Amino acid sequence: MVDISERRQVSGWRFVLQPNRSISWRSTVVFYAILATVSLAVAAGFAALGYWLVLPFTGLELLALAIALYVVARHCWQREIVSIDSDAIRIERGRNQPSECFELSRQWARAVLEQPEHPWRPSRLLIRNNSHSVEVGRFLNEGERLELATSLARALLPPDYTKTEG
Repeated sequence: MVDISERRQVSGWRFVLQPNRSISWRSTVVFYAILATVSLAVAAGFAALGYWLVLPFTGLELLALAIALYVVARHCWQREIVSIDSDAIRIERGRNQPSECFELSRQWARAVLEQPEHPWRPSRLLIRNNSHSVEVGRFLNEGERLELATSLARALLPPDYTKTEG
């Protein structure tokens, strides 16, 4: 499950997209430390019995695991913020601060859910206006992407369409 927080603000809409963080960085480090301690203890036992070749392979295995855990943890801290106000759409991507920022004119903008060419590939959610398009929610699953597309389409309607009749 991905955290999609949608907020209607005075000046427009704001969508914050971020992947599910099932484990904190501190817990990841503790997990790695415990696993490394056990692996090195077993490898040291085999090295003491004369099977010294176990040590370099254990080290390579632990290095590969550390790299994999770091890459996954880093990926989980990405965030996308889509801000829609009366005349512009701003899309910011990054981890702690925006590393990419896109601005689109709201006039003629729409949310487009492109179906994949092959059934194994995911769909793409684009915010598109006449001249540019920007993909959002790349880390979402199909259901979440469809839900976001519906919410974005509603937020991109002209202000006259979003008022309820009384």
